[in-house]
Amino acid sequence: MRQKLTSRIFLMSIIMLGTASLQAQDNTNYFHRERGAQYFLGEQDELLIPVNIWGFVQKPGQYMVPSNTDLISLLSYAGGPTENAKITNLQIVRNDPKLGSIVFKNVDVKKFLETADERLNPTLKPGDTVIVKGTTFYWVKNLFDFIGKLAVFFNIYYLIAIARSYNK
Repeated sequence: MRQKLTSRIFLMSIIMLGTASLQAQDNTNYFHRERGAQYFLGEQDELLIPVNIWGFVQKPGQYMVPSNTDLISLLSYAGGPTENAKITNLQIVRNDPKLGSIVFKNVDVKKFLETADERLNPTLKPGDTVIVKGTTFYWVKNLFDFIGKLAVFFNIYYLIAIARSYNK
């Protein structure tokens, strides 16, 4: 009798925990579905948008910036490009809901700095990702560094092989 009572209490506890868990999941889904748009405001109540910057900048990452932020301002927020950055071909990746696809836009920051033509300094939109690539010199330098390290490895292997042949 006592064993039946214990097993019934155990079974009821499992059912109640499972039901509470399902209700919690339903409430969570309800709040996420029914929640309105989420906005972020800055210190002066300006609308902030999330943008990402990757690659050869001092501080890559995601930034919450004012909604009228342009590319040069984002580069400045990120500490500027590194010495290995290729500023002649920055890429902005944007999800365009009107087209239902991702749009890539290339921007020549060096040309903007030379001409101050505002058309070369696009305003960013929420969710944009700016990719700052490395220069060809940077990649060639890294390739030669790798080849140099590989040559040291083969040189050591060659010297060990010679030493073994003398010991035979």
